[in-house]
This record gives sequence, structure tokens and C-alpha cells, in this order.
Amino acid sequence: MINNYVLESLKQNNVNDALSFENVLRELAQKMLLYALSRTSFFKKAVFYGGTCLRIFHNLQRFSEDLDFTVVEELKDFSWEDYIPTCVRTLESYGFEVEISTKPEYDEGEVRRRYVKIHCYEMAKEYFGREVFHKDKKLSIKMEISTWFVEGANYSVETLYAPMISNILCYDMPTLFAGKLGAVMNRAWKGRVKGRDFYDYIFYITLGVKYNSDYLKNKCSQSLEINANEVTDEWIRKRLLERFESLDYKQLNEDIMPFVDANDLIGEIKKDMLASTLKVLSHN
Repeated sequence: MINNYVLESLKQNNVNDALSFENVLRELAQKMLLYALSRTSFFKKAVFYGGTCLRIFHNLQRFSEDLDFTVVEELKDFSWEDYIPTCVRTLESYGFEVEISTKPEYDEGEVRRRYVKIHCYEMAKEYFGREVFHKDKKLSIKMEISTWFVEGANYSVETLYAPMISNILCYDMPTLFAGKLGAVMNRAWKGRVKGRDFYDYIFYITLGVKYNSDYLKNKCSQSLEINANEVTDEWIRKRLLERFESLDYKQLNEDIMPFVDANDLIGEIKKDMLASTLKVLSHN
């Protein structure tokens, strides 16, 4: 039987099809995982950032799949196993059937990850009164932390009100924007552009957010192995314009569509829309 909290959340979000069921249920589980992590020492070592942070705490009008974290200081011995049991117990307390997917390579290198998989066939069948998924259907949430510390970040403590009140350490908005700028300029796509990067980029622009210049310079310096002094305003604008000119805009918008909710105001992203943002892009 669906937990009452989960059921009411689905109803309040007007879930009426399989895609919205997946998006809303995943977001509920993401919040439960953040709450679980807040009950441990996790946020003394790590900070929350990325699209899901923007969605949950700053009203981004698109859903996001992953929980992205990074360390607040160098931490090469980080282990998810210190936190996974609390995460699983919390999800199970809300009626979720949970699996944790891990492989040895998930603990190698700079980035450490776990995949939280939630069985949703029975929950969806009960909610809709009919079958909407294959019996083996699972929702997947990737929890990923970078152990590579980048200097120059600023932080804010955000309050998560559901499922329980808890404090979550996050990057502040200028640092979040700087991180997204780094992804827009430098991310290497595997054959398909990640349109969600550009959706988020426009979101920051529409809010008038100024990016954290020190953090962006250090981020680019580390990821591209260049001197931070080379990351000038002119360099940034030139690199952005080159990206905007090279995009497959059909692919870009197709990538975004499954994640955009009913309140979306950005609409279709076009080259001239992105190019025009360079006039107002600024840093603190």
C-alpha cells in the first residue's frame, strides 16, 4: 500500500500519467535522501549543488535525476558506505522498496557514486488502478560526490521542509551559476548535447544572477589544466559563443522536454536566445 505521505504528494502534484508519476516520485525520494544525509555527518564534509539543488531550493521549472555533491575540503577517503544504511532505512520508512547498485569502479578515481533504485510497478498500479509500467520497472537516482576540491566557493544553508525539516549545506547561487557555466563551456558530451545545461544557464540569466568569478576560474583551471589568469571575461564569452554556434538545437530541446514541468516559462531554446545572454552575463 502506498504510504499516505507519498500518496498525498502525488495528488497535490496532479500526477495523471506515467511520466509525471516518475518525475514526482523521484523528487520525493531525492528529498528523503537529502533528509537522511542531514541526519548524519555528511554535510560537515560535503555540499549539495547541481540541477536538483536548483530545482528543490530555487524553483527551477524542470525535474532533475541526480543528487550531486562535492567536498568542502580535500577528502580522498570518502566512502558512501558510511551513509547508505541511513538512506535505505529512511526510504523504507516511507514504503519504498529499495536496491543500492554499486560496483568496484564506483569507488575509484575522483568521483564516487551509488545508484539508488526504487521499485515502482506496484505503487503505480495502486495509484492508477491499472498497470502503467513493466513489472521490473525501477526509478534510478544517482548519488555522486566529487572528492576534487575547488577553491573559491561560497555556501548557503537551505532549509528542506519536507519530508521533515532539515538543513542542507549548498553552494550559493553565484557559485552554482559558475559551476553551470563551467559545464556549458567545457562539458564533453558523448554524441548528444545535454540540453538541460543550457536550460539551467538561461534560468540563472533570467534571475539576474552574477557568477562567482573566482570559483569559475579555479574550476576551469583544474578541468582544462590552464592558468586561472587565462579565464578572462573575453575568454569566457568567446568560448560560450563557440558552444552556442556548434549546438544541435533539435537535440538540445529534445533532451529537455521529458523533464520540464507544467510551469515552464523558458520554452524552446534557440541560438539567438543564447547569444543575446552574453550582453548581460556578469560576475560578482
